[in-house]
Amino acid sequence: MTDAAPEPLVPTPEAPAAPTPQVVLAGFQQAAVDAIRDTVVTAAAYQRQTPTHRREVAQRIGATLLQAPTGSGKTLMLGRALEAIRGRSGGPCVWFWFAPFTGLVAQTRTALSEQCPSLRLRDVARDRSALMTRDGDVFVQTWALVAANRKDARIVRTRREDAPALDDMLEDLRDRGVRVGVVIDEAHLNFGSSAKAAADFYLEVLRPDFTLLATATPNDDRLEEFERRAGVTVENRVVVSRAQAVEAGLNKHGLTLGVVRLEGRDAELIDRETAALTVAWRRHNAVKDRLAERGLGVVPLMLVQVEDEADGGPDPVEDARRRLIEIGVPPGVIAVHTSKEPDADFHTLAYDPSREVLIFKVAVATGFDAPRAWTLASLRRTRGVNFGLQIVGRIMRVHPLVRPIHGQDPLLDRGYVFLTDPELQAGLDAAAEELKAVRASIETVADDLMVLEFTNADRAALDARRAVLPHAPPTPRTDEERLARLDDLIGGGFVDASLREAPPEAQTSAVMAGEWSRELGATPLFGDLPEQAYQVADPGSIPRTARTFPVLQERGVPVALLRERPPAPEQMDGSVIEAAARELFRRDRSPLEYLSRTLGRAGVSLRDLFLADRLGEETFNVRMSEARIAEQAQASFEFNETVSARNWKRALVAEFRRTADNRGMEYADETTLRRALDLFALHNPDALPDALKVAQAQAVVLEPADPIPPLVVPDGAELRPARQGAYAIFPPNMNANERSFAELIDADDSGKVLWWLRLQENARWATTLVLPSGRRFFPDFAIGVKGRSTRDQIALVETKDDGVDGRLHSDVNRQKITAQHREYRNVRWTYQEDGQRWMEAGYDPALERIRAFRPFDVERLVLIE
Repeated sequence: MTDAAPEPLVPTPEAPAAPTPQVVLAGFQQAAVDAIRDTVVTAAAYQRQTPTHRREVAQRIGATLLQAPTGSGKTLMLGRALEAIRGRSGGPCVWFWFAPFTGLVAQTRTALSEQCPSLRLRDVARDRSALMTRDGDVFVQTWALVAANRKDARIVRTRREDAPALDDMLEDLRDRGVRVGVVIDEAHLNFGSSAKAAADFYLEVLRPDFTLLATATPNDDRLEEFERRAGVTVENRVVVSRAQAVEAGLNKHGLTLGVVRLEGRDAELIDRETAALTVAWRRHNAVKDRLAERGLGVVPLMLVQVEDEADGGPDPVEDARRRLIEIGVPPGVIAVHTSKEPDADFHTLAYDPSREVLIFKVAVATGFDAPRAWTLASLRRTRGVNFGLQIVGRIMRVHPLVRPIHGQDPLLDRGYVFLTDPELQAGLDAAAEELKAVRASIETVADDLMVLEFTNADRAALDARRAVLPHAPPTPRTDEERLARLDDLIGGGFVDASLREAPPEAQTSAVMAGEWSRELGATPLFGDLPEQAYQVADPGSIPRTARTFPVLQERGVPVALLRERPPAPEQMDGSVIEAAARELFRRDRSPLEYLSRTLGRAGVSLRDLFLADRLGEETFNVRMSEARIAEQAQASFEFNETVSARNWKRALVAEFRRTADNRGMEYADETTLRRALDLFALHNPDALPDALKVAQAQAVVLEPADPIPPLVVPDGAELRPARQGAYAIFPPNMNANERSFAELIDADDSGKVLWWLRLQENARWATTLVLPSGRRFFPDFAIGVKGRSTRDQIALVETKDDGVDGRLHSDVNRQKITAQHREYRNVRWTYQEDGQRWMEAGYDPALERIRAFRPFDVERLVLIE
């Protein structure tokens, strides 16, 4: 579809904007305007009746709070209230309007000039004439312009030949009988970043007769903070509920929360931020298409909120921009506004249909007017209620052109927020609950006009409140808690008792240090395990008093067993890995099928926070992260200690290229081959080891081990005869599991067992297998089995634990259980089930784990698998 024409709300160089029509106030807006007007008129009446107590009246009843949800028209209500106050405050009144951010000053000025024409907007930086002031003048600025240690603030408050200082102007206004009012927009931010300087300026220089506060945040803690800093009591409240804004068509009906959930084998390959941006962009385009279908002439705006930039870390804005372009967002529709990349026309972005995506940080979240915004993807980790309220405020406005169909289209009647982390939704849930709990109300003292009696005691109390509260000491509860913990540490011997009389700072340090030392000393390094000293005996030492048992070769036991030795390192890094690469591409499942695989599956759970609707789950395709694929797959090529992972991958890519070319398959470049190879390795973890195992088996060197030595048993060791043991006895060094299996084999009366021998790990005479990892595997038993068609009729058996508490399912055991000796072939695995029946175990590729297949049967040792 083509972009709609720009909305006639912002002037363009080609054609000046048409006059903006005056907004007709909704019922709740008019009620708020009337209430604010009446409170100011009442305060003015008190001041006229008690002129010597003008400041006390301003501090006790002259402050009014307007609490209204974002999008309900706070600026409009305040502006219209200032218009309604003109001529009713007992004399001319000039207003100083404070916006929290510089970008909102222009936005506020535009709104006031368009909707409140009887107010005259002035600039405190250039126009500080008290003589030219008239009733209803409004100066719009930030606190930083007048109350910070900055050059422009110093200029504003410095007397010059051609202009008075702001402080002088205010004194001149009072001398002329002009009243001073203050409007603090986004009051939950109080005095901004220069809080102390701004508070001092408010108290000592502005000394307003009337104060109007506006906030979208139902937070009494912040209000109390303002009262504490400003030395005033906010007696008057005008509260607008979200339901009123929705009914008037100013707020959307619902807010859909979507939390991206990644599951399955692709979960680690998908970047959560990319997934959130993908689903948000899809929803943005759905809204865009619906607006076009209805012919509303509105192009929606998608907001992307990113983290603040960490020192030395990647630029979160550039990361977000890169991901957006990767998922198909045209670069030209992306706008950015941060402190690092400020947009001079930031306040017009909301009306510029050529920009469909705005990347921003939290600093510009508050107060940003974006009626085109339907969708927001938050890549931040912040979780508080304020985070939730900021998000709600950014996308819940209803565009003026959509109001005629308000409530008629479920897709357009909702805002959409997509998060990367389920834990982030706590802030949104809390914000929604707070907003739903707000009930419309107007509580003022305007209806109770009476003459206030001020005494010296009242004045002293107010002065004390201003002096003490900004520097309030720690609460008694904190002191009591600190002293209680200190006593606990003194009683436990962790700190010296003399600290009881030390200064609080020293006590706090002692508490922290004492808690830390107590925590370290509470648990022994190895828990409750007894500490033992171990000594390793010299394996070559044989007690002088010992008995020797030779191998009974008459039973068929060979002089020496056969062991495998891996190929030389240069052979492994050369011909073996080349053969393994050919083996991999000869198989049915190979990396070829992953050449065009670029997308993974992700899901998003949807529910509405305001309408209490559970909207179910949606699944969608999302581009997998090249970096994550490469990172996760690296270990897939490092399973063999004798092979260079780089050479192994180079051989695989070379074979990949040759095979693809021979089959006429297209690929962009070698990066495409590597990504397909990485994906294949991740989805088929046994494929590469299996291919290398086949190639390695052809190159493994088979050689006789050292001769099987006689068994030397110290005198005094318990000896038991074994009918079919290679030494005619049960070796005394077997563990309980091995002895139990040896007894099972020794008792067999089928005639299949000719002899059995307990092997010794790492012994030069024991048989070994070479694993795909390059490591050696020493089975537990060698058994002569009548009828088995291997050298010397030998079968190998490995006895294990049952996998409940032991290491049966470890990665190394997965390699061992699929290994085959080049001459003796498959190794039988067995364990006792529930400590009783012996079971034969095998690897189940469907379950990707070792499990029991059948009861162990000596007859099956004859078979070669």
